[in-house]
Amino acid sequence: AICSVTIGVRNREAIFADHQAASLAVAVLQGHATRRGVPLYGFCVMPDHVHLVVGPSPDFDIIAFVAEFKNLAQRAVWQLGNSGPIWQASFWDRFLRTDEQLEPLLRYIMNNPVRAGRVADPAEYPFCAVTGLAH
Repeated sequence: AICSVTIGVRNREAIFADHQAASLAVAVLQGHATRRGVPLYGFCVMPDHVHLVVGPSPDFDIIAFVAEFKNLAQRAVWQLGNSGPIWQASFWDRFLRTDEQLEPLLRYIMNNPVRAGRVADPAEYPFCAVTGLAH
């Protein structure tokens, strides 16, 4: 089943308000999904949290995928001079029911920066995307 995941930054610190940190998180996420064969339907890197919409993979489970993403993204952010843990210990996940559509979920995630007042149009926010990586 397709899963919506929300990963919080520790103490709601706005680490990804830094464009370089957000860009690194996006690059890490896309590369990691490709390497692990995890379908990535969409994502949004907000200043203090990250939304992912991922699908099942025959070779890799979602919990391991999220744990590895958190580790890889944290290491990337450390290269910018940050130190220590950046993530909350856990994450929130919700699997779509069979009667739920993917499009409303993706639209909700893409509109997150609009609701937060960061942009007027989701297309203006460079750290959200409905990806072409789903297979």
